[in-house]
Amino acid sequence: MLEAVFKGHTAFIISAITLSLAFFSVAFLTAKKRTDRPFHLALWCTSMLSVSFLTLWTTGGSQGSGRCVVNLKFLEPFGTEQGLLNCLMFTPVGFLGVLVTRRLLPGFAISMGLSVAIETAQGALPVIGRACDTSDLLANSAGGLLGALMAFLITRTRPSELTAWRLNAPRAIVTWVAFSVIIGVVWSTSIQTHAVKSTEAVGSAGGNQREVAISAVHQAFGNHYTVGNVQFSSSPDSDSGTIMASLPVGFVQVNWPEGNEITASLDMSDSGEASGFPVPGSPAHIKKSNEAKKVATAYAEKHFPWALPGSTAEVSPVGDNAALGWMVSWRKHLHGVLMPMRLDVQIDRAGHVSQLSTRKSPDVDVPSIRVNKENAAQRAMHSAPGCRKAEAGELLAVQDKANWNAVWRILVTCKDSSMITHVNAHSGAVEVKEKHPAP
Repeated sequence: MLEAVFKGHTAFIISAITLSLAFFSVAFLTAKKRTDRPFHLALWCTSMLSVSFLTLWTTGGSQGSGRCVVNLKFLEPFGTEQGLLNCLMFTPVGFLGVLVTRRLLPGFAISMGLSVAIETAQGALPVIGRACDTSDLLANSAGGLLGALMAFLITRTRPSELTAWRLNAPRAIVTWVAFSVIIGVVWSTSIQTHAVKSTEAVGSAGGNQREVAISAVHQAFGNHYTVGNVQFSSSPDSDSGTIMASLPVGFVQVNWPEGNEITASLDMSDSGEASGFPVPGSPAHIKKSNEAKKVATAYAEKHFPWALPGSTAEVSPVGDNAALGWMVSWRKHLHGVLMPMRLDVQIDRAGHVSQLSTRKSPDVDVPSIRVNKENAAQRAMHSAPGCRKAEAGELLAVQDKANWNAVWRILVTCKDSSMITHVNAHSGAVEVKEKHPAP
């Protein structure tokens, strides 16, 4: 398990365990001469060292690079696996801190201070290759508080000969002020914050999101499948994201909050048997593309009838010699412009729906077309000096905030790379460049 978690860093695991055990032995022998609770003190110090090992060992990347993500969705980490693991990781630190000091505040404060120091190091030191995130700080602190409260209750309900540590108040104040100043200087000089509405963590879907997922599954497949776990993957800078619903033989995804795009994959059966959605009346074996088109059309008429009026269907094989079936795609053109609606249905050889992709969208109005295909290709070439050729593709409607524009999609081929360029068919402006390395 550890091999999988740490992605092959076996040497680190062995070194961390060895150093932790050695540190515990030294700390125990040293504390035995100076305190009446050497075991708890050594264990507490070792727990803090172990947490530091786990969170500060270098990954070889550069995620820190003077940046820290401030997650405005404060409760998000408590709905994610990573957040709960962080919480559990710091629980022993807070727990042992209170057992040693017999005081709630110092035990919790030290665990929180450790978390602050770790996140600061992750953000300020690119060599560590870790990412600073306030979600981690919040989860770590919650874990430390949970452990501290548990130990506090134990110390208050179970008699013990151990007494609370006497704290030197002036020294404690000076220590925390110095620590705060150091942290403040590092943050002000070495770390820039980046606020997001949520991180990209995947968490449990809310009630409304689950209802949207169930509705999408019922629209696509009726009552044929039972919806299992439903999760939500949020976008870092907005409230939007993707709802993911597990099915017995695959999954369904729905965009949020619009809910107008559905993607499904039903070819994930472990039994080797056909796992797609059966279309009533379809033949047991599909051998030709026109048969697949007929089955897909029957399916679309029942489940997505909005996609058929005014659209045209194209059939293309999937896999060598259509081994995986055929993809039937519906598209709609208005005045030569490809509209945003989509419907793609893959029919496998057994006559079942195995893949699905939909986008329900009304027809849109775009500004008049002033730039033809040839002129758009020339403009794309002019925007990429040194490239060899430009191939104009589809004229499609693209949304820019609240407005829709018609753009030419141009493939520009260069010596060592290629790029997809969008040329506005009304203004002629080159609006988008997506560069890709040459294969």
